[in-house]
Amino acid sequence: MSDSTIAPANQDLPTKLTLMALSRCPIFPDIFTPFMITAAEDIKLIEDCVAGGGVLGIVMQKNDAEEPEVSDLYDVGTAARIIKKITLPDGGLNVFISTQKRFKIIKTLKKKDPMTVLVEYLQDEEDNSFVVKALTRTLISEMKEISENNPLFSEEMRQNMVEIDQPGKIADFITSILNLEKKEQQRVLEMTNVRQRMETVLVFIKKEQELLKMQKKIQT
Repeated sequence: MSDSTIAPANQDLPTKLTLMALSRCPIFPDIFTPFMITAAEDIKLIEDCVAGGGVLGIVMQKNDAEEPEVSDLYDVGTAARIIKKITLPDGGLNVFISTQKRFKIIKTLKKKDPMTVLVEYLQDEEDNSFVVKALTRTLISEMKEISENNPLFSEEMRQNMVEIDQPGKIADFITSILNLEKKEQQRVLEMTNVRQRMETVLVFIKKEQELLKMQKKIQT
C-alpha cells in the first residue's frame, strides 16, 4: 500500500489478528483517528499488517510491561482497518485507522513478536424499548450540559454526538470523551448489552457533573 492508497472499509474482518498494545485508554469502534508510530517494532508491525490485508487488533494493556505479551493484555479489544499510512521524514509513520468492531481473544497463536491471536467478534445486544430511547435522550441532554460548561468540548464533538443514530454508539462516543480512568473505559468496551452500557455511562456523566459543581464551588 503506497502512502496515498486508501483501503476499502467494507471487507470482512479476519478471525486471525495481529495485536498492537495500548498503554493508555482503550479505543472504541466506529472512530476514525490518526496514530503516530515511532518505535521500530511498531513500524514493522504496521508494515507487515498492511501487507497482510490492513487489519489489526488494538488492545489495552493490563500492566506496564515494556514488551507486552498476549497475557499482559485485556481479552476484549477493537479491530481496526488501516486506511492510510504516511511515511514521515524521520522514518516514523502517521497511520490513519478506522476502528470497526469489538472482539474477544479466544486463542493465542503467538504470544509476541508479533502477538497473534484468534478472535471472535462481539455483537451488540440491541434493545429497542422505551427505556433505551429515554436513556438515549437523557445521555445526549446531560452531555450537552457538561459540554456547554467545559471549553475542552468542541462544537464538532457536540455535533458528532447528536448525529450518532445508534444507542450503543452514543454510549461508546461519550465514554471516549469523558475524563475517565482507563479501567472504567475498558469496562464499557467489554459491555455488549446496550442498555447496561448506557446506564453505566449515565452514572459516569452524573459523577462528572458533580465534579464540575464542586469545582465551581471551590472557584467561587
